[in-house]
Amino acid sequence: MLFKPPRLGPGAVYLRSLDGLFRTNGDLIRIAEIEPQIFWTKPTSPGSNPRGSSLERRRIAALPQQTLTHGVGFPVGGTICDHENHIAEFRLWNEELTSPWTSEHLSILSLRGAAGPQPCGFLMPPLQTESGVKLAAQNIRRRRAALGVPFAVETGVNYFLRRDCEMPDGDFFAAIAEEADCGILLDLTNLWSNQKNGRARIADIVAKLPLERVWEVHLAGLELERGYWVDAHSGGIDPDLAAIAGDVISSLPNLGAIIFELAPDRVSALDEASYLKEIETLHLLWEKARRPPANSRPIVSPLPEAEPDGMPDMWEQVIAHRMLPAANRPEGPASAIPLTTADEERFSLYTYLAASFRTGALADLLGNTLRLLQLAIGKKEVGDLLDRYIAATAPVVFPTDEALQFRRYMDAHPLPVPGFEEMLKFESVLIQAAADSTTVRATFYKDIDVMLTDLAAGNLPGPSSDRAATLLEIGVDPVPFVRICDSARAGA
Repeated sequence: MLFKPPRLGPGAVYLRSLDGLFRTNGDLIRIAEIEPQIFWTKPTSPGSNPRGSSLERRRIAALPQQTLTHGVGFPVGGTICDHENHIAEFRLWNEELTSPWTSEHLSILSLRGAAGPQPCGFLMPPLQTESGVKLAAQNIRRRRAALGVPFAVETGVNYFLRRDCEMPDGDFFAAIAEEADCGILLDLTNLWSNQKNGRARIADIVAKLPLERVWEVHLAGLELERGYWVDAHSGGIDPDLAAIAGDVISSLPNLGAIIFELAPDRVSALDEASYLKEIETLHLLWEKARRPPANSRPIVSPLPEAEPDGMPDMWEQVIAHRMLPAANRPEGPASAIPLTTADEERFSLYTYLAASFRTGALADLLGNTLRLLQLAIGKKEVGDLLDRYIAATAPVVFPTDEALQFRRYMDAHPLPVPGFEEMLKFESVLIQAAADSTTVRATFYKDIDVMLTDLAAGNLPGPSSDRAATLLEIGVDPVPFVRICDSARAGA
């Protein structure tokens, strides 16, 4: 029997930086959509599984909103799809937050690299073929069984043009939902990006969908990058998209939620009043969901040309050769599927977006280290250094792993910049302590407080930050702490 989601109403993706706004506007923001993975850390030992904080779960559970969970790190569109390692933690978040359903992206993230499964750094689109339908449906059924709650699959952004062997976008989404017997998270911003970049029109996609399976709608702002409209969750909803959304929403008989998405690094783009105005727009759209749905049946498209055997593996091999560093690429042809000039241009966009995501993680977690470098060698030189790092190292899933990998890279490629090694060590030890829930001891030859004061003033740390070897204990309990150990043990 088809799941009928509760009518929850308008809401938004919850971010730590917006906690106060959510707690004081429970009447307007009715849903807090939680992306559990952004609150998780992964211990540094090999083979360890990610985990979240029970304290943070309790804080989120105390929000005035109904909570929904939405996965952002374990998509269901590829041949490598984790149904085990993250499941126990995700189930725990679903249960404690009483999420009535959950959702995940219809994308590819992990590939077969030279040494085994390897994240490629960005959510990539699967080929829209019959074998792609069967693969995604199988993954969805397994994920739903593992999590034990109703499951919706998100309609994805796709910067490529459709190939002759591919099904139209709407047919592909509909076929997966029907075969997997799951719900649909209709991300209209993804589809708006596709439409503006010359792919399918939203109206044509919606005409193909089993509308009773649409449980949730996502809306956000686009950003123009390298000549393409990208789904950056970067600001307010385009008024043209809001108008389209109104027509679509009025035809959805089982809609349970409309969610506004804003990326953590784009929060400054909207002040509090502007943010709440976006939520008010969702309320106006939600009113349209109360209209009787139009009776319509999906339009059947002609079948695409026959696909070769093994198409999902072939496509993932092509992705691996373009998204992974040379040392991590698998054996086999780099173009198992012929690519056009337009394909190569769009792969360049994906590699740029993946690199931006990785360097953004470093800026978030190693902000003082990179600020010191910019003051010492200049912004362009720092950019060149990060380009070399990205080209030489493999993508990882968790930002904490990215920061610790950067430290290992810099240990192997030291820079003669006074204070750089000390600040990088300090920030990476903080990350390690938090990831492992432990206290780490490290010896420093700089006064970190003095260095931070200098950097905050826009100055390079000077000789005044020098001091004798000092052993520090660094940990998180539950907030970060730094304390000096017995100086007699500083050389340990």
